[in-house]
Amino acid sequence: MRFWQKIFLISLTVLTVAINIIAYMLIGNNHRLNREKELASSREMYSIVVSSFQTNVLYERYRSSEDPFDASRIAQIARGFSYQFALDKLFIQLNSSEGARLFSNFDNELPPQLLYGILEEGGARQLIGKDEDSGQVYLYISSPVVIQSETYFFTTIKDITSIYEVRGEQLMFFSVVGPIVSVVVAAILLFVSRMLTSRINKLRRSTRLVSEGQYHHIDIRSKDEVGQLAGDFNRMSDAIQQKIGQLESVAEERKNFIDNMTHEMKTPLTSIIGFSDLLCNARLDEETVHDYAESIYKEGKYLKAISSKLMELILLRQPPTFKPVEVEGLLQEIYEAEEPIAANRKVRLCCEPVGGRITIDRELIKSLLYNLIDNAIKASPENGLVTLSARKTEDKRLEITVSDEGHGIPKEEQKRIFEPFYRVDKARSRKSGGAGLGLALCAEIAKKHRAELVIDSTPGKGTAVTVRFPDEKEVTP
Repeated sequence: MRFWQKIFLISLTVLTVAINIIAYMLIGNNHRLNREKELASSREMYSIVVSSFQTNVLYERYRSSEDPFDASRIAQIARGFSYQFALDKLFIQLNSSEGARLFSNFDNELPPQLLYGILEEGGARQLIGKDEDSGQVYLYISSPVVIQSETYFFTTIKDITSIYEVRGEQLMFFSVVGPIVSVVVAAILLFVSRMLTSRINKLRRSTRLVSEGQYHHIDIRSKDEVGQLAGDFNRMSDAIQQKIGQLESVAEERKNFIDNMTHEMKTPLTSIIGFSDLLCNARLDEETVHDYAESIYKEGKYLKAISSKLMELILLRQPPTFKPVEVEGLLQEIYEAEEPIAANRKVRLCCEPVGGRITIDRELIKSLLYNLIDNAIKASPENGLVTLSARKTEDKRLEITVSDEGHGIPKEEQKRIFEPFYRVDKARSRKSGGAGLGLALCAEIAKKHRAELVIDSTPGKGTAVTVRFPDEKEVTP
């Protein structure tokens, strides 16, 4: 069952039940008030009638100067007295104390409970009864009345059928009007439920499109819950689209990484396998064997360098260990380790340290600077100068720079040099044993330290790579 159908059926049921309950309560309450009003009026009328009857008896006795009247004479007075109330549909019956009927202008028998039983002085019995034959409803009021020291039962009977007829007419009217009102209400509810759920259907269609990969905004402008839900849906759609873009970018990077790694490892493995096969199966002189073995050694070192860099990239997934480190001591240690390598390649290495302490992962930062210096040495010409320097900024932040006098990096290449396996000069890098992983490793280490790598390079003049640590890594004196 659709949501709008549920809203329609539930609302229609609740409203129909509520309308019927309220209508029956109003009709019942109106009938009760009319009946109570009629009872009060009839009780007052009864008192007046009894008093008038007693007065008439006294008047007739005074006028006739007779001895006390017998029962027949009192019945005769009652007959004449009853004509006064014929137009009011008020009937009178007079019974003896034993219950015998002396006079009555009412055709039916009185309910027996009116004339028997003990009543308190001045009390009266009242009863509402329905004549099964005629369907008329009567109000009976009866009480003992003392006339000339004799007790009689005086009863008034009033036709109150009109009160019940009014209730019946009201019920009949509602039975006709009620279905009409229900139909009108049903039509209104149907329109309202469809209108309210139309925006939900719009959301449902949009979610289906999202499940099919079509991300778009829903144009629902309202401040109610549906409008808020549409806003949340739009934000979710944007977030999913952004996340998918990020995942696609990561997937593309990983694919390129794997493709490059496969390519980089395929070349040295092919060489190693080829030279090894020749050494095993061919008859070679000593000099050729030496050359082949040297080639295998170089390719093996190249594979080792790749695997080491890859292992470092993998290890960077673990959280670093930050400790306070003396900046001057760190740079001096790196200089002493790299100076022989630079000298072997006929490159001058200069160190310009600065005092102070910084909180870093010592081994990771050493690896970063080793890679930067190694790249600078490889890029430098013979007798070129590589400088490792540090300085404090005005806001007491630390910057460590590695600069060279090499061939430089073209501006269009600078954005890609931190990608794994990317090399500006592939032939020279391959020859020098570079795999294109060093700067990618530097970028990951800087990211772990929330530091920034800034490249300033001019082709033909050299390159300077600066590591800018954030203010959280403040240098302390």
